[in-house]
Amino acid sequence: MEEEIVKKLESLSEREILGYAIGSEEDAKAFYLKLAEGKGELIENFFKDLAKAEEAHRTLLLNLYKKIFGDESYLAPQGIPFLESTINTVTLGAMVEAMRTALMNEKVAERVYRLLAKRLPEHEALFEFLATQERAHYKAIEAHKEYLEGLMRGKPDYADMPAHVIFNQVEIYYKPRVL
Repeated sequence: MEEEIVKKLESLSEREILGYAIGSEEDAKAFYLKLAEGKGELIENFFKDLAKAEEAHRTLLLNLYKKIFGDESYLAPQGIPFLESTINTVTLGAMVEAMRTALMNEKVAERVYRLLAKRLPEHEALFEFLATQERAHYKAIEAHKEYLEGLMRGKPDYADMPAHVIFNQVEIYYKPRVL
């Protein structure tokens, strides 16, 4: 799917690619806020920090869009989906699947920014910075996914366990409960 999205974007104008990038950042922010819900403060903070970064990226892109095209009324191209929108993260297995989707999105975002760096070389520094940030997001999400996969390895029933149970167990050390 990643390759398909990037190929479709390569055939579009800079305006359309930038519109896709802005829309994708909005979608990513909403997705990370959804992943943060009800899982405990530590993992909530991790995903909220990702959401804040995506919002900052959106702001940078929107400002650039306005500078280049004279307005902020961007359009995301039709027929090229954002990857995140529709995942339920109640169980540990679903959380891992959501993280796999997030990883694919971060990889697509990095490639989109590298494409924009080539197409709009006068803004290469910005796009290379954004690509680097997306790569950092990828690595951070990947580490958390690998942790959860390690917990589930050899324990198939863990996949159906509510995700908040695992994170609440970790939080016992973060906020010890007093009897």
